Formats: sequence, structure tokens, C-alpha cells
Amino acid sequence: MGGPPSPPGPRSRNPWPIIIGLGAIAGVLIIGVIITAGIVLLSGEDDPTAEPGPLTVTATPSTSPDPSATDPAAGGLAAELFQGDWKFKLGDVSMNATYGASQDYPDCGPIASAALDRKGCRYAAMGIHDAENGKVRMLRIVYVFGSEADATAAAESVKETDFDLPTGSLIEDDVIGKWVAKDSSKAVVVGFVTAQKGVSEKRVDDYLHYGTADIAGALIFMDL
Repeated sequence: MGGPPSPPGPRSRNPWPIIIGLGAIAGVLIIGVIITAGIVLLSGEDDPTAEPGPLTVTATPSTSPDPSATDPAAGGLAAELFQGDWKFKLGDVSMNATYGASQDYPDCGPIASAALDRKGCRYAAMGIHDAENGKVRMLRIVYVFGSEADATAAAESVKETDFDLPTGSLIEDDVIGKWVAKDSSKAVVVGFVTAQKGVSEKRVDDYLHYGTADIAGALIFMDL
């Protein structure tokens, strides 16, 4: 298949119950209003050493990444940001994740709701990596806007229903799921991490926080 992966079909229950609110990590950590069980949402945080909030959620299993999405267009944003294994080290923190899939989207419709389009989203790219012997899946999506102001406003107001996640972006039999959104240049980087039993919440937090911050940092130096 040559097109973008299809969004997951309707589910009997929401795999991403959300917490939205205000916190105090680096001045812009957003956590708070509980709907069912927690998911963490961070926005606009620049300190890569700050910790995500300790909130968990049970998510519905999903299928494996679509192999048609593993070869992004040469020179595209997905290839530049996501293709290849991910290796990260900062001080005592060290993480490695194996490349699974990535895809460029010439517009945001296939991977975002109409609400995100209305906020000025122009195009997008996503990448999927697995870690911890296949027990962790890390999905990162970059939504590119027309201006830094549009990206900042979107990051501050983004919510779970703004995303149409690709098939296979959640790990099967996951017991912890978290997501985070932060603005960088003219983009919003959204990270999702799901993990199976045996992976600590602290480890999930590390993949969520550092994995998202790594992409946000790279975007600062790119001409979007």
C-alpha cells in the first residue's frame, strides 16, 4: 500500500482516558481534571530533565505496525526525524528503541481531527519505535502549523480527540499508556508511549519525556 495508514476503527471503550489541568514542572506542565483513569499531557516544556506526571491508563490492544509505512519518502520529514533505530543518552539516562514504521502526511486529515485542521495544521509526520524487548512502543507525531503562534496555541489547547492514531501505534496487551504534547518552532510534537506488564511507570515516563523532547529539540534547527 502506498498511502497513509488507516486510523483505528471504533472501539467499545476509549483507550486513552485523559487528565487535563495545571501543574508546575518547568512552568508549563499541564495535568489535572480526571475523567476516568489518568493520561498525562505536557505542553511547552523545555527542560529535558523534568519528570512527567505519574499517571497510568489501560489501553485496548492494537495490531502490529503496517509494513507499508516503514519506508517514508526520501528527504521527507518522517525520514529525517524517525527512520532508523533511536539511541538516546543524557547523563545517567540511556535508552534504545528499534525502528518500526514511519510516514509522511501531505496534510493533517489522515492523522488528525478536523479540530486540529481548524487550528492551522498543515502537514504531519509520524514514527513508531519499540523498546524493552518489545514491551514498549513509542509513537511520535509531528504536526506542522503555519506559524509559531499557531503551534503554541494548538499545543496549549490540544486534547485526545484531536488525534487519529495510526493502526498499530499502540502496543498489544498494554497496561500503561501515556501521552504528551509540546510545541517546538512551528510544530506540535505529540508523544504516545504504551507498555506491557513488567515495565515500570518510571521507565515509561522516561521514554515519553525524553523521546518527545528529542524530536522537539531537533525541530528547532529545521526549516519547516
